Formats: sequence, structure tokens, C-alpha cells
Amino acid sequence: MSRDGSSDSDRVDLTRRRMIQMSSLGVGALVAGCSGGGNGGDGGDGGDGGDGGDGGGTATMSDNAMEALHGWTGGDGAAAVGRLVEMFEERHPDVEHDIKPIGGDANENLNATVARRLANRNPPDAFASWPGKTMEQYGGRLRSMDDVWEENDYTETIHPKAREASRLNDAYRSIPLGSHRLNNLFYNVSVLEDAGVDPASITSYDAYIDALDAVQSETDAIPMTMTTRGSWAPLQYFVQVMLGTEGQEAYEAWLDGEGDRAALVRSLEKTANIIENYTNEDKSSISFPEANDKLIAGDAAFFTMGNWAYGMYRNTDGFEYEEDWGWVAWPGTDDMYVWHLDNFLFPRDGNAPRKAEVFAEFIGTKDVQVEFNNLKGSIPLRTDVDGSRLTDFLNLNVEDLNNLEKFPPTLAHGLAATADELSACKDAIASNFMGPYEPEPTADSLMQVF
Repeated sequence: MSRDGSSDSDRVDLTRRRMIQMSSLGVGALVAGCSGGGNGGDGGDGGDGGDGGDGGGTATMSDNAMEALHGWTGGDGAAAVGRLVEMFEERHPDVEHDIKPIGGDANENLNATVARRLANRNPPDAFASWPGKTMEQYGGRLRSMDDVWEENDYTETIHPKAREASRLNDAYRSIPLGSHRLNNLFYNVSVLEDAGVDPASITSYDAYIDALDAVQSETDAIPMTMTTRGSWAPLQYFVQVMLGTEGQEAYEAWLDGEGDRAALVRSLEKTANIIENYTNEDKSSISFPEANDKLIAGDAAFFTMGNWAYGMYRNTDGFEYEEDWGWVAWPGTDDMYVWHLDNFLFPRDGNAPRKAEVFAEFIGTKDVQVEFNNLKGSIPLRTDVDGSRLTDFLNLNVEDLNNLEKFPPTLAHGLAATADELSACKDAIASNFMGPYEPEPTADSLMQVF
């Protein structure tokens, strides 16, 4: 997401939507004018069959670099993607690549860049994104990766929920790299001890408010550190509060167009109470890594975020799990794994389709998924990973992924909504819930989205 606030975020969203609409008008011309054989790509007669990825034919290598775009520029992601690049170069020293970041939280700058490249008929060979409903915006512009899935047995070794989310129009269009759980409430052990708060007691919204009050009255720490720079973050907070207080059925009913406005208002009121009364004054000007730094430094008691926040803890010397930090499920969601995925998607008609296949195969391998996710704070999507290779915290998340029955999909990160629906939700937050926090008009706008 843009670091420059909600107004820039909205402009990025609008630009991306326009670019995608422009590119959808020219799919046929794109295929005809940008096939591998026509632009010197490594697809020979069109890469993988002359249509950018879904036909027959034999792909051949050329000198073109494989270009893969991602948004991991700092915080939890920089070390993880750095290791991914190192491993790719170790395994495939003869495959020239250009794996590069497009900076910005929540993939917004990356999405705008991809949309512009698609509209200009100059797609990258791969790009990191979220699958599920958000992938629908690229329908017709993504190549089939069925051969990669089948030839490497990913149809058997990748988690079934990730397999389902990676498909579009009856084919695999992406490869999952890792999963984050979103409903984490992280805490600083020392601050809670000073406040006399037992984290195990935080099982409801009211219990959480009691804990925040205790921190506020008994310590000098910020009760809860957060970011509101960019509308994605308040949207994520609201969904989390709604899941914890109204339940998964109410949340998914809203997504299905059968929402209860009163439930949205109640959830927004509770979210506003937390933000307005218990959080850091600089929340509108700092990023989520900067907010997380306050917990690491002992200046804040709580931080709620996807477990990419753990990637920062893992990469901080002397900040150890259970000794210095801990976590509980967001109050009211201990039986849920709020479902998030990071995938790489593969457009048709890139300059290096055969090398893109090599990269796709590489992403799904066991070692890559273990080493990337250990650093990123996410969990592998392979079902055959030896748990001894993961940290204790990640193994807890794997256990929940495999055993819990409730998997509400993330909204702020694209699994639960199309790109246009997500943009409309963020617009509703940006207009009415970024300070001042106005539950009633926000609920009205959110009810109109689905």
C-alpha cells in the first residue's frame, strides 16, 4: 500500500481498475502481438503452444531474463525474498532472472504496476499476488500452469485449500508460496506482566478492553500500537472485530449480500472505541513495521496483524518467543484461522515463458517453502513438510490450519472479494472511518458493496 495515506491509496486503486479494464479490451491483440515467437521470447513457437500458455507445443529457452515482480521490500519480507532469490540462483545458475520488488504495503503499488504492464501489452513473466476472488480481475490474461502442478505432484502435496484458491477458469493459474493467519493478537510479555494482565484471560471483546484499561492505568506503555495509514488497515481491524463479536456467519452473510447492518454498526463502534481510546497518536503517519517496532521496543502492549508481524520478531536479535513476546488469537476467534495466501501468478505472453515454468516449479518445492516462510513468518502450503524444520510458533499455525474447521477468508487481502469489491470497501473506510470514525455512514457504504 502507498505510504502516503488513504487519498493516494484511492488513486492507486482507481488507476489499477482503469488499467485492468483497458487491458481486458485488448486480450486478443495482446496474444497476437506479444507471443513468445514474435518478440524473441523463449517460447519458440509461442512459448507453450502459441497462445501464451494453454496450448500444446514445446517450450524452448532463450536469453531473455525471467521477470518476476513482488512487493516485499522491508519488514518481514526483505530477508525472506532475499533467501528465495539466493536459492533460485543456487538451483538454477543458468536461468537469468530479474526478480525485483515494487514497494508498498498491501500490494497496491505492485497491483498498479502489473495493471499498467498488462494494459501496455508488456506483462511480467510472474508477479506475487493474492489468489481467490481477487485473481478474477486477471481472467483471460493468466496462463495455465496445470502442467507444472501435475508433473511435480503439487496436486497432491499442496494443501487442498490452497489448491482450490489457486484455480481460475478451470485451470491452475498460480502457485502458492505461503499462508498467513490474520487473527493474531501479539503482546509484549514484560508490559503485560507490569500491567498485571494474564493473556489467557483475553477471550472476549470486553476482556480485551479490560486488558487495555489495565495497561493504560498501570504502565507508561501504549495499550495497542497500530497503523491507520492507508484504509486497508482499519478495514482489516474492523473485520477482525466483527469476526470476534458477531461471528463468521454474520461476516460471510455480509459478503454474500445478506448482511445485517446492525451487526456492522456494532462492530464498527467497537473498532472505533479501540482506535480512538487505546492506540498511538502517530498511527495515521506510520507503517505497520513502524507500529510493530513499538511492541518490540517495549513501548506498547499489544499489536494485531497477520503473522507477517512474527517475521519481524524472528529477525530481531534478543526478542524471543514466550520470553519477550507471545500471542493469543484475537478475542472471540480462537476457533478460526482467518485465511490468507501469497501466490505467484503467471501472465500469458511474457518474454520468458519457459523460465517462468522453471520459477513456478521452484516456488512449490519443499525447501523453498520452508526457508521462505520461516523468515517471512508464514507457513508452507506443502502438506509433507517435516515440522522440525519450522519454528514452534509456525508449527502452532500449521496445526490450526490442518485441524480447525473455520476459515473465514481475508477481505483486506483479497481472498473474500473481487478487486472492485475490495476497492469499494477501502473507499468506504477512507471516506468515513479514518478519523473521525463514523460507524453509521461506514456501515451504509459497506452494505452497498456486496
